[in-house]
Formats: sequence, structure tokens, C-alpha cells
Amino acid sequence: MHGRAISGFLAYGLPGVLLGLGLAWWLGGRGDQAAAQSAATGSTGRAAEPKKAQSPRPGPGGEVAGTLAFVTNGTGSGQFLYVIDTKKQAFAIYRVDPAAAKGTVKLEASRQYKWDLELEHYNNQAPEPAAIEATVKTLARTTH
Repeated sequence: MHGRAISGFLAYGLPGVLLGLGLAWWLGGRGDQAAAQSAATGSTGRAAEPKKAQSPRPGPGGEVAGTLAFVTNGTGSGQFLYVIDTKKQAFAIYRVDPAAAKGTVKLEASRQYKWDLELEHYNNQAPEPAAIEATVKTLARTTH
């Protein structure tokens, strides 16, 4: 039984995790190159004192330079890779199917969520945030 779990992970889980880590590293590293170049020349255009470089070390479901990536199990052998760019306030969801003949990666959805976060509420059940706020303020007044 234990051997099946390991072989299942090696066949399905490991490729998705490796893909997620690779994408997180690649997406995180693109922004660091420009920052490293501007830090090296400084505002005067002259070479600045070298700083100790810190290499990002992504882990499963970790963050690298504002990019989060994690993998979840989908239906069948497929998995979903979620890539979230916290600096651009955007995300993408990919379906990864390592069991397909050549393996497949398909973009399922992407979205910039910056403006979503500006909504007070959307598509929620009662109580709405304004009602909760009024209740909390009323309770605060009665307890003081």
C-alpha cells in the first residue's frame, strides 16, 4: 500500500510540484533582475557597494519575490497549479496533466484581482459588512 502511494506521487504529484516551483522561480526572478541592475548602479549611475545576495529558496506552496505557487489535486490524474503575483495583484490557474501522452499544461483562468479587493462585499449572504459594523458599534456603546 505504501509503495503505491509513493509511485502515485512520483507519477502525478512530483511533476506538478516541480512545474510550480519552476514557474515561481522564473516569475520571481524576472522582477529581481531589473531591481538588481538598478541597485548595482545606484541613482548616480556609478557602481554601488556590493550587497550580499540572497537567493530565493522556494518551497512547495511558498513565496518567491511576490509570487506564490501551489498545486492541488484535480479530477483524475490532473492537478491545478495556482500562480499568484502579489505585486501585480493577479493570478492564473493552470491544469497540469502529466498522465497525458506528452503531458499537458493548460491555462484555465487568469484575473487581476486589484479591483475585486476594493469592493465592500459582493455575492455574499447576510449579514452584510455594514450590518456587522453597526452591530459591533452598538455593542461597543452599550458595554462602555
